[in-house]
Amino acid sequence: MIPRRVWRACCVSAGLVAGCSGLPLGADPNQAVIDAVARVLPAVVDVEVVAGGPAARVLGKERRGSGVVVTPRGHILTASHVVLGAEGLKVTFPSGQQLAAEITATDSESGLALLHIPPFPGMVAAPLGSAADLKLGQVSIAVSSQGREVRAVTTGVISAFPSFEGYWEYRLDRVIQTDAVINPGSSGGPLLDAQGRVVGILSFSQSDVQRINFAIPVDLITGVMDELIQYGRVRSQPPHPWLGTYTVTTDRGVGVVAVTPGSPADRAGLRQRDLILQVNGVPVESRADFYRTLWRGKVGDAFELIVRRDEQNLSLVVEGGDRQAFFPSPLQGPERGQ
Repeated sequence: MIPRRVWRACCVSAGLVAGCSGLPLGADPNQAVIDAVARVLPAVVDVEVVAGGPAARVLGKERRGSGVVVTPRGHILTASHVVLGAEGLKVTFPSGQQLAAEITATDSESGLALLHIPPFPGMVAAPLGSAADLKLGQVSIAVSSQGREVRAVTTGVISAFPSFEGYWEYRLDRVIQTDAVINPGSSGGPLLDAQGRVVGILSFSQSDVQRINFAIPVDLITGVMDELIQYGRVRSQPPHPWLGTYTVTTDRGVGVVAVTPGSPADRAGLRQRDLILQVNGVPVESRADFYRTLWRGKVGDAFELIVRRDEQNLSLVVEGGDRQAFFPSPLQGPERGQ
């Protein structure tokens, strides 16, 4: 027989675990996950893309990802790289229903995109939560498409809220790190809390570390959702100037590993294996330095780069471009509300 004090301690501990995980006290964790998934699963779509233009050269002509319906009007949230440059776009629901989709908006600063389909009877929209309310150790549920009608669900915990820095001129101050397994085709799928609310959009994995995956907080787009739907982009916050570089931090400076063909950096003569030493006279010792210095300017500004090439320092002047304008999609009309 279990002593009363031990039994009481076990019950209290179980309650604390449930509370910290984001579950109501006394809730069955397995049933809570099942219920959360059941609420959202009908809203998770498979996204098939045929791309063209510069995006096809960078990310491939045919791509597949996931998305989730988030409004009763038929708006679908996904990762922007899934649909970048899309010329053909269709989504498939778990029921097998397939619809052509249009791009309502892409936001290169957050890395998120909004698609749109005509709403239909019985369509389910997933509820949006907030990543600001998440706690370390809380249950996280990743839902994604593994084929037109096949969905996958994995669970884990929220393990950190680090900054994330991509080599493609992209940085977020705070992302959601989870150890939930992310499968191929997961990009754009929802990360849920224990109540079945969408708190993030699956996007990145740290390939050299097992089970370290990242989701973009939905908070980055919920505050500007109406703006994106109305105008097709965020107009209240100017976009960062974009050069079209892919860079890494080295012990000698910021190394250029690739340059987007036709981009501002390409037109200015920046090359693979160049080392960027300064931007407008400011030394840059890391990729983070490079981004911070570049983003003090605006689209259309001229940036003088001092680069090291073949044991010589060169000065190159690059005009900051608009990334969204460089990667257009026929499925997204011109900026609205001009």
